[in-house]
Amino acid sequence: MPLVYPVPDGWLAGLAGDTIVCRCEEVRFDTIRAAVTELGARDARAVKLLTRAGMGWCQGRFCAQSVASMTGRPPSAEALADMARRTLAQPVPLGFLADEGNSDD
Repeated sequence: MPLVYPVPDGWLAGLAGDTIVCRCEEVRFDTIRAAVTELGARDARAVKLLTRAGMGWCQGRFCAQSVASMTGRPPSAEALADMARRTLAQPVPLGFLADEGNSDD
């Protein structure tokens, strides 16, 4: 499966510190860079736990490859394919669930 947003070679050199890498959680490049250089994050999972990058609505579909590339360990093709297969979740209000059995609909 082709990537929707592939990461081009040399892309890190053009990023400013305030560049948003994870749109859903609004995580900036300088935050991810600090997680890698100062806090010792070695892979995308560690960056995710330290910064919330990839924890938003898309669950990393848009930013996972970028975040992993910043650690120097880009995700494998299998990992990218697995991310693409995940379904997006939609929150359901508890009131809806409580009324589900009592609905006249």
